[in-house]
Amino acid sequence: MENKLNRPAPKQAEEHAQWQRLLNEIAELVGLTLVAYDANEYLLSASRPNPICGAIQQTKDGIRLCEADCGSMLSQSAKGGPLRIFKCHAHLYNFATPVYREGIICFVLLGGRVFQNYQDFSSFSRQAPKYELRDYVFVDWENTLKFQGGQYFERTARLIQSIVNSVSHDSPLVQKIKNHASQLDTLYELSGLISLETSQEKAFRLILEALGVLFEVQETAILLGSDEGANFQAAAVMGDLLAPRQELSVSAGDMLQTLRQGQWHFIDETYHLLKMGYPEEVHSVLSFPMCFGKDLTSILQIYNVPMPGEVLQLLQTFCRHLGVSLENLQLKQELRDQAAVLSAVDDFVSTANAEASLRDLCQRILAKITEVFQSEKGSILLLEEGGQGLVVKAIRGINEKIVERLRIKPGEGIAGEVFKSGRSLLVRDLEKEMSLQGNRRSRYRTGSFMSVPLISGQHKIGVLNLADRIKGESFQKRDLRRLEALAGHVTATLEKAESSRRTEDLKKISITDALTDLFNRRFFQERLTEEIERAKRHGHSVSLIMLDIDDFKNYNDSYGHLVGDEALKIVASLIRGSVRTIDLVARYGGEEFAVILPITEVAAAWSVAERIRSSIAGHFFPDQTFQIAVKVTVSLGIASYPAEAESVQELIGNADKALYLAKVGGKNQVAVFDRSKRVKPPFGP
Repeated sequence: MENKLNRPAPKQAEEHAQWQRLLNEIAELVGLTLVAYDANEYLLSASRPNPICGAIQQTKDGIRLCEADCGSMLSQSAKGGPLRIFKCHAHLYNFATPVYREGIICFVLLGGRVFQNYQDFSSFSRQAPKYELRDYVFVDWENTLKFQGGQYFERTARLIQSIVNSVSHDSPLVQKIKNHASQLDTLYELSGLISLETSQEKAFRLILEALGVLFEVQETAILLGSDEGANFQAAAVMGDLLAPRQELSVSAGDMLQTLRQGQWHFIDETYHLLKMGYPEEVHSVLSFPMCFGKDLTSILQIYNVPMPGEVLQLLQTFCRHLGVSLENLQLKQELRDQAAVLSAVDDFVSTANAEASLRDLCQRILAKITEVFQSEKGSILLLEEGGQGLVVKAIRGINEKIVERLRIKPGEGIAGEVFKSGRSLLVRDLEKEMSLQGNRRSRYRTGSFMSVPLISGQHKIGVLNLADRIKGESFQKRDLRRLEALAGHVTATLEKAESSRRTEDLKKISITDALTDLFNRRFFQERLTEEIERAKRHGHSVSLIMLDIDDFKNYNDSYGHLVGDEALKIVASLIRGSVRTIDLVARYGGEEFAVILPITEVAAAWSVAERIRSSIAGHFFPDQTFQIAVKVTVSLGIASYPAEAESVQELIGNADKALYLAKVGGKNQVAVFDRSKRVKPPFGP
């Protein structure tokens, strides 16, 4: 629907066609919408339009609200004035600015149209139905859901204003626009690629390659700030002057202060260059800061090449924006790191719940941590019982056989000292740590490692170590902070696993017969009650087998209690081997056993009982010499709910009556209880 904001200009000058190319490149670079209007407020061009705005302007109410917000700001900017930043009715953030040439407004730029945070998007979502937007969640998210903070948005808006105005002030205008657009084209494409990269290393490499093509420079580098003030490290290098990861200082004169203020810096004094760590072949250094908020985190440097002022301004402006892009990339990386940490914690929790030995648990935890930190080597050492020393419970990158008998006393070596002090240790380069040089081992590929104590409350339980990053870079403080955070979860996981094992052991003891390892009578009563209640709800049967070893007293008297205990264990094992996994076998008392058969009627129960009887009757039991020589038999009684009983006690009583009659009927047989009080084996031969 036509409205004030989309009325096309009657005629578009050739000059604006050149502007449109530049605006398209800038819009793609910064990820914002840029719409240009002439001085009479007619639409000239729209770069990277926001689909939400287009959808809203399909309704009369939407047009009215858009004209009241963006239309009003357009009219104000068409009369002149400073950059205006505002939030529209759809909770999108926008800016409006006039573009001057020789003191006359040549066009007005309206841009932005992004949400600053999730709360803004949530507010828009609640309003969407009134604009008749039912599929707004399926729009192009990349154009709308930037969630750019206020400072970032304002900084980007002013950057755009600076670029456009700097171009408009030069002449001849058309040729100048062409030249700038040509130079910016490669850089803008690069910026788009940076947003798609998954690592800072790849982003740096793209930047250097683009600069080499665009400005024909041969020797460049991007320095990444370390944790110490003016010290930087070459994170990416093009050419042969610097070595990868070479450490340099930017402390000469006012260099550091200038860069922190966001200004480019040039130095060609040999003395200062050598003092800062540059090789003799470097005769001049041109530095452009890339800031993370107010912090100078990285520096683009060009060596041995003078640059005209026009290019210096262009590169400085671009590096300011690159700082924003790299900041976003860093934030994405931090989110991935946090997700990796959370994933590791989830794995720890699930691993702790699994039935695994302490050593297996430690190995699984260490495997996840070395994966998160991209480390070749790592180890978990725990304090052994008695507190005499640390033992290796898990290790990666070194053969386990080498360290399986290793014991490290508290205070001994690096791990022992970290354990004793309770303080973490980060070493970036062992060669530069004079106090630790004697601890270097040939088995380590690099000189960077981290060692973190595992502490629970006031108690130290072990040490977690990582070494040798796969790509060879050093560990940094941010890595140590992440590892310390994980160490707390490792400690909690290990303690939880140990507590769970103790709890399971106690639980098993409370419900298990110590001699036969079958369930005890108390647990049998609880489960039988549960099965009866379940049978009532679902309308199925539950059968119960009670069995007793025939003449067991005589067996005990003849061969002794030790042999008798062994016979009980054998009977228990034979019963377990004759039933299903869903059936429950318990030692009811003395030489009496019970079997609960869920969802089983009396005919099927008789088959199970007969299988138990024949299995035991066909087995040879030990005599007093523990030689396999003696035969043992059992008598079995069966009752079924609800056919032959209406309660738990009645079911047990009726099964016991059937067992009694099997005994008096000659033993070594199965008897079934029925309502007529006649007990007989109704199935089988």
